[in-house]
Amino acid sequence: RLDFAASELGFATLDGSKGSAIDLVREATGGEGFDVVFDATGNTQSVHSAFAHVAHGGTLVLVSVVKDDIVFSDPEFHKREMTLIGSRNALRADFDHVATSIRDGAVPLAKLVTHRTTLGDTPRDLARWAHEKSGLIKAVIQVG
Repeated sequence: RLDFAASELGFATLDGSKGSAIDLVREATGGEGFDVVFDATGNTQSVHSAFAHVAHGGTLVLVSVVKDDIVFSDPEFHKREMTLIGSRNALRADFDHVATSIRDGAVPLAKLVTHRTTLGDTPRDLARWAHEKSGLIKAVIQVG
């Protein structure tokens, strides 16, 4: 997925297998951290560590929901003067914006949708994709 994000979508990526996340973020940002950090992993440890990647005055956006308590250093949070945003609910305007972006070609669907199935084949294909994740970015289930 990192290769896909870089080669197909033009994102700069950090490969966690090549060093600690803290060191990679420091190197990539000149020690400053990122202005905005999104965490959509649903992983408690990832959310905990995300605080350390935010620049002074930056924003941490937590999209996913984890079942555990999220604990962070209050002095570190205040030292960075960061903003923490929890986002769970999208509004109609958000969905309209996404639909318009897709229609206008701003979202490269041809690159993002890597797998397709029918409603009838969904049980078989989802079970297979849960184990065969290579190349899987986004799957679409065709209904009707």
